[in-house]
Amino acid sequence: MKKTLLAAVIPAVLFSTTASAVEIVKSDEALVDFYGQLRTEIKKLEDKDVTLNAGSSRAGVQAQYKVNDTVDVFGKVEFGLNYTTDTEDYAMKNRLHFAGLDTQFGKISFGRQWVVADDIYGADYSYFFGGTGLRYSTLSGARHDSLIKYNYEGENFILAANYGLPEDDSNQELSELFVASSFGGFNFHLGGGVNRDKTVSIGDGVSADIENTYYEGTVEYTFGPALIGFTYYNAELENKATGATIDEDAYSLAGTFSWADNATAYAGYEYTDQKSDAFTEDGDGKLFYIGTDYHFNSWSRVYVEYAYADGSTLGYTNKESDSFVGIATADGESSFAVGARVYW
Repeated sequence: MKKTLLAAVIPAVLFSTTASAVEIVKSDEALVDFYGQLRTEIKKLEDKDVTLNAGSSRAGVQAQYKVNDTVDVFGKVEFGLNYTTDTEDYAMKNRLHFAGLDTQFGKISFGRQWVVADDIYGADYSYFFGGTGLRYSTLSGARHDSLIKYNYEGENFILAANYGLPEDDSNQELSELFVASSFGGFNFHLGGGVNRDKTVSIGDGVSADIENTYYEGTVEYTFGPALIGFTYYNAELENKATGATIDEDAYSLAGTFSWADNATAYAGYEYTDQKSDAFTEDGDGKLFYIGTDYHFNSWSRVYVEYAYADGSTLGYTNKESDSFVGIATADGESSFAVGARVYW
């Protein structure tokens, strides 16, 4: 489950997401933690066998050192356990590797990182199936190997931006800018980006130059034990060689309710409307999900989720071996999943 947007952008400290981390070094000048998550997931998709996998388990080391009263240096390296379809086996893979400076003028980091749009995210509170209305990761997968990221926290606002170095087109070129703020029970953010990959593989040895341009706005309102959020996304996916485009408008409405001190129920509805001059039909993807989690303590939890998908989705996705160009159809498909996590 993603955090609400301001909690993700404004961590109280570098280690705010790893309360159970193992402290390797702790002093007034330095803090080094070894952290991780063991994940297990069981899924049942429409017309598919039940699967049991590691659910992106990961482990890493993060450090922060005090240079003087106004400057800290920090860094993180993280590895994940990924299932590779080519070998039908699990393998360790680097997820994150970056270093940076934290100053009174903001925080800047360099390396393999999640993009700002993924840090800020939007109105999706699911563990498994949500996020279809968030259109920033179509090309990048939400991460860049050579990213320069900047965050500035003002008194009542956040400015966040990044730029991904293309490095002679061996990487995608990526630029993003977002602003966020909060008042009363409201949180909101607004921003967008441009992501271009000049060497997209679309199968059969054919490559394309594809650009994804996206804009979005999100507002959240918290009242008592409940939260409701809404995100609007506008995106254009363009083949620069042919001029063919897919124009997208996406809407996400979701909420959470804390039904106990250690448990939260959630639900959401997502609709993506797509129009294109490259396909014979338009897209009208719809998704509904509902679920709940239960925290046994600060370092373990279980969660269960159901989703119903209908309609067609146009476009391209580069999720490793699941590359797809064309029309994906979900004809009233139901999906179920159960997961568990242990943190350290």
